[in-house]
Amino acid sequence: MPVVCGRCGRVFGRTVRAAMKHLTDISDIERTIVENRLCLFYIKAPDCGVCNVMLNKVERVADNHPQLVSFYTDITEEPLIAGRFLVFSGPTVLLLLDGKEVYRGSQFIDLEELERRIHQLRL
Repeated sequence: MPVVCGRCGRVFGRTVRAAMKHLTDISDIERTIVENRLCLFYIKAPDCGVCNVMLNKVERVADNHPQLVSFYTDITEEPLIAGRFLVFSGPTVLLLLDGKEVYRGSQFIDLEELERRIHQLRL
């Protein structure tokens, strides 16, 4: 049976969470953001080794926060992403609260800062 830490809210135990969703359509991305209070959006570039390594690390951060809806896309799969979210390189991570960007990390993503921001927003 899973156990939830009363201090930080992390879930421990044998709970298995699905991996980050891979969304490729701008309308699906926008719908997901509108329908969920707290979202983690990871944007990667094709053939980017750093992007793939960071995707795994960001996914582990997301796994610690079951209230967080997390998803990713490749910037070349949906060209409208660059203009809509002002993302021109990968990796980039966006933390969105009620549809508004509250944190952005690009290229050098500070995972401790990301974790801290998520923890602050867990209301």
